[in-house]
Amino acid sequence: MPERRVFIIRHGERCDFAFGKSGLWINSFDSRGRYRPLDINLPRTLPKRPDGWQGFHADTPLTEIGYLQSKLTGRALRDNGIEINHVFCSPALRCIQTTIGLLKGMGLDKRLQFSVEPGLYEWMAWAKYAKPCWIPPKDLKKLGYPVQENYVPCYTDKELRMSETMVDYYQRSFSSMNKLLAEYPEGNILIVAHGASLETCTRQLVGGDIRSTDDFYYLLQNTPYLSCVELSSREGLWRLVGSPIPSFSHTYNRTFDPLQLVTKDLASLKREREGKDNMRITQ
Repeated sequence: MPERRVFIIRHGERCDFAFGKSGLWINSFDSRGRYRPLDINLPRTLPKRPDGWQGFHADTPLTEIGYLQSKLTGRALRDNGIEINHVFCSPALRCIQTTIGLLKGMGLDKRLQFSVEPGLYEWMAWAKYAKPCWIPPKDLKKLGYPVQENYVPCYTDKELRMSETMVDYYQRSFSSMNKLLAEYPEGNILIVAHGASLETCTRQLVGGDIRSTDDFYYLLQNTPYLSCVELSSREGLWRLVGSPIPSFSHTYNRTFDPLQLVTKDLASLKREREGKDNMRITQ
């Protein structure tokens, strides 16, 4: 039996996390939903979505850096000779855009289509008050995205429950992986999903037990954007073999305030900045 490989990658930098405390992301929309980016790292344009511009609040896009991260990671996969035959991603817009960047970086965007799998979405407990709405594959197709429009998912969005526990989330991820591997028994698979997916999509597949809440959150907090993990199988038994590419590291680049050069009350400005930094640390 030939070796099979599965690669699971977290999405890139997201707008709401990058700009949530500064307000630059939400304030880039006026009262009519017209969009004008207030930071160079915010996307220049946004795709049209059936639920209107408000849908971006719960289904955030990538930042410009996030998209660049995905293309560079795709290039690293290509440079390391990684072959991909099937691509699946979470329905979250940030995952879809990351998938496109990865395929472009690998030079596969004209040759491979990806399939949107709701079963790969993150833990529903993080959805807070309402189940998010996603851009349907048929609308993604109209936007020019290389999506497999007729794909039959392992889970529909209606099957995702707001009451989902952490154990439920592990089981859904495990079930999704088993179904995908059974439905596509040959070739290498690329999964593009969320930070926790690198754990929940692999843990039980390699024979591990569901982790404690503390261990789960520790792993989540130490899984940065575009983290990648590889699974390998030769006789039907899966093992975790690490990452096929080097890690992706860069420094944090804070917002620049030109008023600091002319203000007469620099102490107040420093206190305000320190307050924002403290809020960022606790988010």
